[in-house]
Amino acid sequence: MASNHRLFLYLCLTCLLVSACVSKDKYEEIEATLVDTRAKLEKTSKKLEELERERVELQEKLRKFRQEKGEIQSRLQELEKKEQVLSETIAQKQALIVRVDEARRRLENKLQSQIETREQKIKELEEAVAKLNETKQMLEINLLAQLENQARTIKQQQKTISELGNQKKYVEIDLIDLKEQIAIQERTINEQIQIITELDSTRLKIEDSLQDRSSEIELREKRIKELQDDIVQRDRAKRQIENDLKEQIKAQEVKLEKLADKLKVTFIDRILFNSGSAEINAEGRQLLSTLAESLKHTSQNIHVEGHTDNIPIGPELRDKYPTNWDLSVARSAAVVRYLTKKPGIAPQRFSACGYSFYKPVASNETEEDRQQNRRIEIILASQR
Repeated sequence: MASNHRLFLYLCLTCLLVSACVSKDKYEEIEATLVDTRAKLEKTSKKLEELERERVELQEKLRKFRQEKGEIQSRLQELEKKEQVLSETIAQKQALIVRVDEARRRLENKLQSQIETREQKIKELEEAVAKLNETKQMLEINLLAQLENQARTIKQQQKTISELGNQKKYVEIDLIDLKEQIAIQERTINEQIQIITELDSTRLKIEDSLQDRSSEIELREKRIKELQDDIVQRDRAKRQIENDLKEQIKAQEVKLEKLADKLKVTFIDRILFNSGSAEINAEGRQLLSTLAESLKHTSQNIHVEGHTDNIPIGPELRDKYPTNWDLSVARSAAVVRYLTKKPGIAPQRFSACGYSFYKPVASNETEEDRQQNRRIEIILASQR
């Protein structure tokens, strides 16, 4: 601007000097030329002001591009922090999220490539701004010589600005695509975390199921061992009873039977009780004492059952034992009372019941059959 004023003053002085030496027509011609030159200078000044505004706008756009770059880098840092947190969370599940890591690496490469592309574009913008500054300086120095070329230069600059605007649009589109890819990646990571959570839940259920099965197996093994111990105890008790009561067994006064999981000792009632009585006789007490020695060495339950024939109770005993039910129960209870008095046998192992004549082993039609039905059965059974 200062150079323009100096040029204008110089022209004015020139005109004054020339006016002293030229005619009036020549002076008017020079004055008209001066007015025209001044108009051209004002137009050039306006164009320079427009170029200055364009330069300021370009600098503002450059500042915005740099700010966007900073925001993108900040977003990238936040993404890297999130990625690190997620990597630490699922470090133990690396076998399941290999695909996630591969996708993350591809995303990082793409982000780095896009950042490099944007940095290159920003650099190009800075170079374009530098070129504009050079152009402005050249215009200020060679204003009069480059007036004709200024229009072409301005058009070229406008084209450059248009290209920069298009590049900004592309960058914004790339940024939107990048945000969508990040959102997709975050959803994928969340899905992987949900899958891992479900797998952990399934694993815990399987572990609980295995624990339950293990406990069940331990209980079964314990039960098998108990059954084996019961079998050993029954066999030992059977051998001892067979040895202690071999004469009575031989005389068929005592019968020994090994059932599926029980051992049954049957006493014919005459060997334990007198006819019509629920009091154990001397021979019966001796046999039960012998049996008690065998029962001490077992831990099984002892169930005592009383049985009778189908002959009704006689009048002389009816007051004491109204029915065969009463007699069968009284006899089984008497055996339990006697055995529980022996040391070494826990009373809680015993139970007693009577069945009258409703569980016969013979027909009750002959005396021999009725004698078989009048009996006491002592059953050794497992506690469970």
